[in-house]
Amino acid sequence: MEHKWDPNHSKWKAALEKGMSVKLNGDENILYLGASSGTTVSFLSGLTTGTIFAVEKAPLMAIHLVKLAEERKNIFPVFIDARDIEKTKEIIKDTKINILFQDIPSKDQIQILKSNAKLIDKDCKLFLSLKTQSISQKSKEETLENVKKELEEDFNILEVSELEPFHQKHYFLILSKK
Repeated sequence: MEHKWDPNHSKWKAALEKGMSVKLNGDENILYLGASSGTTVSFLSGLTTGTIFAVEKAPLMAIHLVKLAEERKNIFPVFIDARDIEKTKEIIKDTKINILFQDIPSKDQIQILKSNAKLIDKDCKLFLSLKTQSISQKSKEETLENVKKELEEDFNILEVSELEPFHQKHYFLILSKK
């Protein structure tokens, strides 16, 4: 049975459905922070010949990623906390990362992104799935504005889209390093 890439279960697919510039060329190396069980990773692995470093710290999710990596040879499961950039740096070694995607619903998700951005070149694209409720109980619009101010210290904000109706109180941002 073939599975469909569902925008209700993938923020990346939702961003694609919203018309954002997230299509792959086919040879990208991706650093995916917050890979969970690998739903999105599995579809991305078929769209790139590059390596996908799938970072996840939850043991139960990691089991799914290992099984997926056995089937898909370009998926490299990484079982660490995304906040540990020294370990991430050791794992990716000299691999040039083309896309850094972060989907970690956490109060410190912007700090995690800023730390990991130290591992990439200026020409790397950054995709951020922003779950506003994880950061603040303020309105999603106010939280987005506060996050944008914080991001503008280190990044150029290229695109922003709300992910409704697929994901409530989520935004997807495309960034580049300053």
